[in-house]
Amino acid sequence: MIQKTEKSGAAPSRGYHHGDLRHALIETAETLLAERGVEGFSLRECARRAGVSPAAPAHHFGNMPGLLTAIATLGFEGLADAMEAEAAASDGTPEARLEALARGYIRYALGHPDRFRVVFGRFPLDRTDQALQAAGARAYALLASAVTALPRHSFDTTAAIVVAWSAVHGFVTLVLDGHTPFIDPGEDKRTAVERLSRQLGKLLMRALAA
Repeated sequence: MIQKTEKSGAAPSRGYHHGDLRHALIETAETLLAERGVEGFSLRECARRAGVSPAAPAHHFGNMPGLLTAIATLGFEGLADAMEAEAAASDGTPEARLEALARGYIRYALGHPDRFRVVFGRFPLDRTDQALQAAGARAYALLASAVTALPRHSFDTTAAIVVAWSAVHGFVTLVLDGHTPFIDPGEDKRTAVERLSRQLGKLLMRALAA
């Protein structure tokens, strides 16, 4: 229930449950990061926009790296979920699974650009956080297992994993940063990205399976 304050210019005070407040702070933080970047981000402003006390973010996350780490953890979990969902819809062959994982990675990243940038950008995260490590390891393991399952390969497995990750990650970064000379000005951008992401997955699979 929202309780409006009579004080002019003050943010509204909300009666959040514990879990609701955590979620609200994360949503607010992502919006603020999208607007201002990490340079203009602060826990105080995050609290003000969420309509809670200045101490609330620190109570839930400890400090700014703690809040950013929570966002990055959700980003890794979302990537892994999206990759698994695409793989489950494939025909199950190693080639189709790798193609589907690449497509899931691209779709999630482009659908959640701000969260994606927190995961892989130069943000002050707590890299020792166990939840963050587990989420990152899960996403990486999906890609690694798909590459190693490819039949009759003669490549170095670690190098192949790096090539696969670099291909999909690089494509996402180009699109997010607006470097898209490969998209015809007359073509709908969303349609073009979907078409190219499918082709990228196929090309990647063929290159690694050769």
